[in-house]
Amino acid sequence: MTQKPFPSISVMAVLRIAVMGLLILSCIKVIQPFLGALTWAAIIAISAWPLFTRLRLRLNGRAKLAAILIVGGLSLTLAIPIGLMALTLADTIPQLTNMSRDLTSFHLPDAPNWVSTLPLAGDSLHKFWLSVQADLPGFIEKIRPAINKAALWALEGGASASLSMLEIVLAIVIAGLLLINGDKLWDGAELAISKLGGATADELPEVIARTIRSVTTGVVGTALAQTVLCVIGLLIAGVPGALVLGFLCFIVAVAQLPTLLIWLPAALWVFYTGQTGLGIFLLVWGFLLVNTIDNVLKPLLISQGAQMPLSIIFMGVIGGLLAWGLLGLFIGPTLLAVGFTLFQHWLRPENYPLEDEAANQPCVEPEQHV
Repeated sequence: MTQKPFPSISVMAVLRIAVMGLLILSCIKVIQPFLGALTWAAIIAISAWPLFTRLRLRLNGRAKLAAILIVGGLSLTLAIPIGLMALTLADTIPQLTNMSRDLTSFHLPDAPNWVSTLPLAGDSLHKFWLSVQADLPGFIEKIRPAINKAALWALEGGASASLSMLEIVLAIVIAGLLLINGDKLWDGAELAISKLGGATADELPEVIARTIRSVTTGVVGTALAQTVLCVIGLLIAGVPGALVLGFLCFIVAVAQLPTLLIWLPAALWVFYTGQTGLGIFLLVWGFLLVNTIDNVLKPLLISQGAQMPLSIIFMGVIGGLLAWGLLGLFIGPTLLAVGFTLFQHWLRPENYPLEDEAANQPCVEPEQHV
């Protein structure tokens, strides 16, 4: 039995592949500083496309005016609130760093009565409080290395938050340009996905767009609503650093963790300061409004797209925050959700259409995409 010779590859073919590979790597190197902003801009444009098409229709086809209105609305509802929280956080970090240096002159007050009544750990906590109260300078010296590391990390985080704000503004502007050219870009995306995935990938653009809208409206939209309500409650109760706590509340809400991790300690602090009425108000506000809107708004918004496991969203938030900073809060869960959807599509038999999974989802006309 004779073996078939391996097909020969010409030198010119190898050269062409090498040149194309070099060109692709060079392009990636050029756009790498803007990759986060471009990704977030594409997410914004896809999420805002249905609204853009309705505005464009009402404005007699004036796409530029519709895009300007959406960019202005996004700036008011997204960039400005997050910017204020991030800038406040950046200003607060140096103050906290300076405070950590003067802790030795601070006198720790007596432990509240309720500390010793806590089940299991109450006795130990009370003794620990007394030991720290007796020798606060010695305790500060023991934890000084950890304080210095935390302060350095916080300063780096503050600088990263300021840079992320510029990326958010840039992403919103780019999203406006993507909306103006949305029809051509959508046709190009459909053609590219079809060539890469063949006939079985024809429905992928629709599903990807729906997945992106599901995450941005259901997860990010609900988190913004919870954050606004939380900040309002903190301001009414007179809690210091309300915007910083609001920023942390937004991160917690996007990560699908309970927001009471933020407002409940704040309410306990209000009780500790002796303002019982405001403390009760903050507890009622948190349980009845901040928590309730999550249970009502999130199912309503996320039902407009594909359902995503909460573990995917959580990993996307944490991983995105570590990889891209503030922008990663939006990009991380969206990319993981899209990747999860594509993986599900890849596992399906070729004759099993992906739309069957979303049979109960609202139908969107093909032209209403970007």
